[in-house]
Amino acid sequence: MSEYVQKKPILTGLRNEKSWQISSWLDIFIVRTRESLRKLINRLLRRDERLVKAIMARSDLLSQCSEAELQQLQNSSRDRLKIEGINRSSIIESFALVREVSGRVLGMRHHHTQIRVSVSLLRGCIAEMATGEGKTLAATLACATAALAGVPVHMVTINDYLAQRDGEEMTPLYQALGLSVGIVTHEAELLERRQAYACDICFCSNKELTFDFLKDRLVLDGRENSRVLQAAMLTKDSSWSGRLLLRGLHFAVVDEADSVLVDEARTPLIISGEEIFGHREEALLKQAMDIASTYQKKLHFEEHEDGSIHITPRGDRLLVERSAALDGLWRSSFYREPLVRQALSAMHIYQLDRDYIVDEEGLVQIVDPHTGRVMPGRSWGQGLQQMIEMKEGVELTKPRETNAEISYQNFFRKYHHLSGMTGTVTEVAREILDVYRLRSEAIPLLKVSQRKRRFNEVYSTEAEKLNRIVSIVSGQQGAGQPTLIGTNSVSSSEAISEVLSAEGIAHTVLNARQDEGEAGIVALAGELGAVTVATSMAGRGTDIKLSQAAKDVGGLHVIVTELQDARRIDRQLAGRSARQGDPGMVSEILSMEDRLIKKVTGPLIDNLTALFRGAKLAIPNWLGMRVQKRCQRTIENSHYRQRLQLIKSDGQRQRTMAFAGEKK
Repeated sequence: MSEYVQKKPILTGLRNEKSWQISSWLDIFIVRTRESLRKLINRLLRRDERLVKAIMARSDLLSQCSEAELQQLQNSSRDRLKIEGINRSSIIESFALVREVSGRVLGMRHHHTQIRVSVSLLRGCIAEMATGEGKTLAATLACATAALAGVPVHMVTINDYLAQRDGEEMTPLYQALGLSVGIVTHEAELLERRQAYACDICFCSNKELTFDFLKDRLVLDGRENSRVLQAAMLTKDSSWSGRLLLRGLHFAVVDEADSVLVDEARTPLIISGEEIFGHREEALLKQAMDIASTYQKKLHFEEHEDGSIHITPRGDRLLVERSAALDGLWRSSFYREPLVRQALSAMHIYQLDRDYIVDEEGLVQIVDPHTGRVMPGRSWGQGLQQMIEMKEGVELTKPRETNAEISYQNFFRKYHHLSGMTGTVTEVAREILDVYRLRSEAIPLLKVSQRKRRFNEVYSTEAEKLNRIVSIVSGQQGAGQPTLIGTNSVSSSEAISEVLSAEGIAHTVLNARQDEGEAGIVALAGELGAVTVATSMAGRGTDIKLSQAAKDVGGLHVIVTELQDARRIDRQLAGRSARQGDPGMVSEILSMEDRLIKKVTGPLIDNLTALFRGAKLAIPNWLGMRVQKRCQRTIENSHYRQRLQLIKSDGQRQRTMAFAGEKK
């Protein structure tokens, strides 16, 4: 077993980051070959099964110990981990101890699949564990073992809600082991963040963690590897540590790893400051919006599936004509073309109640496309935020300039030990191996899945789809079966809500406008006869508890009304049903007018859509599904190219900065 062994004293000073170089094709080939051989050997030797049996046998012996004896074993296990490091024998002792304490404090003992997950985490892998199998509890074995060994642990989640929930649920266990726990959310002040990161185990979202790292970068001003800081660490100078939030990047467990490391890795994270914004700058953006308003789709510009805008030759000629009467930057094609492209994006790409909302205070709030939640304090750059505010007729905010930026690929590769968990990693396992050097391991199910497929239907129009959804929901509500209707935007969820209300069907809505009541809505979604309409907020990390009456009538029925940009996100939504052996079913009710179809333009799709809509024919389900899946894979490939380009640009930027003599 490839083990995380502590061969050197753990540095808990200002910085402790792993350097990284862009992999060549030879490096990737060697890594793939090595990991394939290691996987084969592991399968032949079945070492994990023997290790799990040893841990459970040791745990059974500890169940006979008194509290005083257990405390003594806890102290000895901590000392042993700090001296010997994390090896096979210390893992057995530590895992058995944590399992027994968990049973006494939380009333839950880890089953064998959860133990295997933590073994994979200590090995530095991505553990693929089916939804509903208890990933939060499973991670406690690895996190507690690393923390007992003196290694600071970051438990990374995809949003503040999960960080708060998981942190509060697992705190009693960690405290019983003598470990301190910190929780970082968006509302936390600087002092609270510093104290949370100083704890043995810190729960935080990926965005808050990365932004706090960038804040430290601004404080250090690129000097984290300088001799000045090394001298400060040797002399125990606290002048630097009192100004920093993090104390290094040591050990990280990323929950929903594919979402963080892949889906959200298409754009860099940026810390910005306010720019000077006067009447001249505002007039420039307004002129760009005025010119863009005269452009016609497919005649003057085209939308690509990756969300970019391409101006056609006819659009170029129109731009030259419109800018001839203007002065300043409009005289240069280098400046005017990006301005108009940004304006076209604001008008046609970014949509109200999908990509953003306008809150009660008249502020444009960005909606996270992966979680469906509002991102307070975030804004688009390069004038896009102000153009969208112009479009919505609200007060303009000041634009911001970039002070620091980093990609998720670059950030997470700085950890000395990186691992993760998710229910859907198969589709991107090769990319994660190439980029992060992380091998993926599939964890077997504890119980056989009872999930069933009921309806898979595609309709020509949106109206037909909505009518079919209402018909299904009304029939199920009469029988008492709870239903979760999944959408991909605020506007879609509200459109379905209006149709259900018109038919007198009682329901609740969960989207970016109701994020404060999320816990209460989720708690009632598994009750008898409950109907919940939700965006991606009801996807990853959401555990819908079923009542016994709901189980008796077939369990939760998940209705997918629109395919997402990635197959894995659809699988996550489907994973809300039939969890841990419960009954459940999944249906896909789609239409040829869905956003996914509109994003991918092409002769085949356009002709098929026009044919069935014009002739008012019912599209065959098999053909409609093939078209939907093809569009989905086209978008997946486009997103992969974006991530690849970001990695290349990161490498280019690092080489350029190194040539300039700057230390990062």
